[in-house]
Amino acid sequence: MITSLQSAYILHSRSYKESSGLLDLITEQDGRISLLAKGFKSGKKSKKSFLQPFRKLSIAWVGRSELKTLTVAEEQGLPIVLEENALMSGLYVNELLARLIHPHDPHPEIFEIYENTIQALSSPVNVECLLRYFEKNILEALGYGLQLTADVDGEVLDPGASYCYVLESGPYKSTRPIHGGVMVAGETLLRLESNQLEGIEPLKESKRLMRYILSPYLGSKPLKTRELFRYY
Repeated sequence: MITSLQSAYILHSRSYKESSGLLDLITEQDGRISLLAKGFKSGKKSKKSFLQPFRKLSIAWVGRSELKTLTVAEEQGLPIVLEENALMSGLYVNELLARLIHPHDPHPEIFEIYENTIQALSSPVNVECLLRYFEKNILEALGYGLQLTADVDGEVLDPGASYCYVLESGPYKSTRPIHGGVMVAGETLLRLESNQLEGIEPLKESKRLMRYILSPYLGSKPLKTRELFRYY
């Protein structure tokens, strides 16, 4: 089976045998896929130079087995240039998608969220805010959206109150942790909902909240980029 051209970004690549590579990609129509790129390490600039993360590609592939072969790869426009903290954040975004999205599970909205995020990383931006919005939006697209405007009893959140956010339940109005949840201010939840996280405490609390929410979906294996952030 030969596919038609579609847009894609490489999330991760690794060597395969002597001259080939395995590419993990997010595509616009087919979700996350893995492809064999023959001659990936052959030294041919036309083949290898643009098969890198943060470059929008038009790709096609062939094959009936689980591992299909890349047949066409063309670069769309200019590469997105990420440096320093933005680069680390982009690698984190890539790893998060690779861990959260099941292969061949189409999510066109996730492709758009991803593209908008890495484009935003290439310009002056509060990286911590952007990452929290990305995490929130991806969870929403996957059907695991957070409850950020009302508590578990249906009452509108009070920005001046404290809440304990419990996975798969939502925020309980409380001054102490309950049910293994994480404490967070009502103001932080409302700011996360409206994409207005600026401020030391909202950023600190939202980061702790999102790590708690993401943990069961990521599994026990630590994210490599989180380890790298410690030394950055």
